[in-house]
Amino acid sequence: MVFSRCQREWRPADPKAEEKPVSGTIKLWPQVLVALTASLAHLSLGTVLAYPAIAVPQLTKPLLPELNRRHNATLRETYNQSQVGEAPPLVYLLDNSTESLDRLNYTLTPSSTPSSRLPRPHEVWLSHSQATWFASVHTTGAIVGSVVCGPLVSVMGQRRAILITSPFILASWLTIWAASLFSLLVSARLVLGICIGVTGTAAQIYNVEIAHESVRGSLTCLTDFFVGLGLLFTYALGMSGLEWRWTAFTLGLVINLPLTIGIAMFPDSPRWLATRGRKEDARKALSFLRGSSYDVSAELENIMKAGNGGSKNTLGQQVRSLKTPGVYMPFLTSCGLFVFTQFSGPYVMYSYTIYIFQAAKVGVSPYLSSVLVGVARVVGSAVGLVVVERAGRRPAMMVGGIGASLSLGCLGFYFFLQNGHGGVRFEQWLPLASMISYTLIVGATISPIPFLLSSELLPLSFRSLGSAVSKIVFYLASMVATCSFPTLKENLGPEVVFWLYAVSALSLVLLVWRTLPETKGRTLEEIEEYYKGLNK
Repeated sequence: MVFSRCQREWRPADPKAEEKPVSGTIKLWPQVLVALTASLAHLSLGTVLAYPAIAVPQLTKPLLPELNRRHNATLRETYNQSQVGEAPPLVYLLDNSTESLDRLNYTLTPSSTPSSRLPRPHEVWLSHSQATWFASVHTTGAIVGSVVCGPLVSVMGQRRAILITSPFILASWLTIWAASLFSLLVSARLVLGICIGVTGTAAQIYNVEIAHESVRGSLTCLTDFFVGLGLLFTYALGMSGLEWRWTAFTLGLVINLPLTIGIAMFPDSPRWLATRGRKEDARKALSFLRGSSYDVSAELENIMKAGNGGSKNTLGQQVRSLKTPGVYMPFLTSCGLFVFTQFSGPYVMYSYTIYIFQAAKVGVSPYLSSVLVGVARVVGSAVGLVVVERAGRRPAMMVGGIGASLSLGCLGFYFFLQNGHGGVRFEQWLPLASMISYTLIVGATISPIPFLLSSELLPLSFRSLGSAVSKIVFYLASMVATCSFPTLKENLGPEVVFWLYAVSALSLVLLVWRTLPETKGRTLEEIEEYYKGLNK
């Protein structure tokens, strides 16, 4: 049964399958180089996640201290003129707020200076509700991108899907750089979300399918490592004092040009080529990825056998295959991992990092604290590259879920005491220590491994559609968590919110214990045969 306790040890479909013939020496550097390049797509994902933490504080209060003084003085002048019947100056409603976030902000300019009527770049303000949309709208776009990604990857392959999407990412960042209206800002963020929904899923599948089983876990988890690098890079730009427009300009150029140039130089996935019936191209791709001294014949035959008829599978046939336990069992497991992972709050932490530190009143600058969290994320992801292959997927997920729950519980306890409960004064280092420990644990375990498993567990004939749908579930859960955080925080208090995230992390542990087999060191074809064997 799906929800009975899952076995800890692997049961191969064929006992003789444990012994694999030696086919020569595999060169790792081609696979590493390809995986590093494809993972730049997730570097972009990290910047999209972290950018609101940098931009929203700048967009919700004036950058120039004299703006409010000039505003108040002009309002008084307008009132005095109205008392004597003079025409008041022209008032332009730009958008919204200062400290209270819901108070409107006006720019008043004399009618005799038409050129000054145009809003200047720094005069774009976001209300509380607009700031929430700006921070979370990318998840809506990512859902759309995940829907598009399935058929796009199936028809064109993962590599071409990334190539098609990359220019739109660059254009979106440049739109944010030049935008003077909220509608342009939120539209660009929406398009960014669509793009990362495509490139994130495509890059994940690509890395899984080009990697040998001996290094598949580490190479696939490189994508999460690059998410951490993107977070850190964005936080560092914010700490440097770079204005939000030029931060967007820098992020667009630095990340997307190397991705576009690099991914164009490498072959398509051998497994995608197999579903197209292109055996010779698949052989060439495998020879490049494994090295000329490695005999790819046996691996190629297994790939061609698994991909046989994959190009003829219609969308309807793939949907109907969900009736088979060998398809719906790994699919439901993958979706469950994403839901409980996101409800434990990682994307909330990344998007509201500075706000959380401001609310906690830590003794360290919130921007410096966010950089420390970014460093912890990168370090955790680097540790995860080793953990996923040494410890295995199951133990890492279970330990990570317990550790994340403890960190979230401590963070909630700090806010509980801060609100005057218990009469105990806690040092202000506790929220920073809790956030860093949480980020380290998440980066090493429960953040990268579900993405790896979503591609490992699904059979080849259902992988494009299944990965896309599971990513839709992921982004839906992320959107719910991110959008609900401000409301839950106001109505329940931050301590209760973080405790709810801790409960979700423990639920993740239970799900892994019940349903997840260990996939370390197994080929994708062996994993597929394992699930088929459960129905016999």
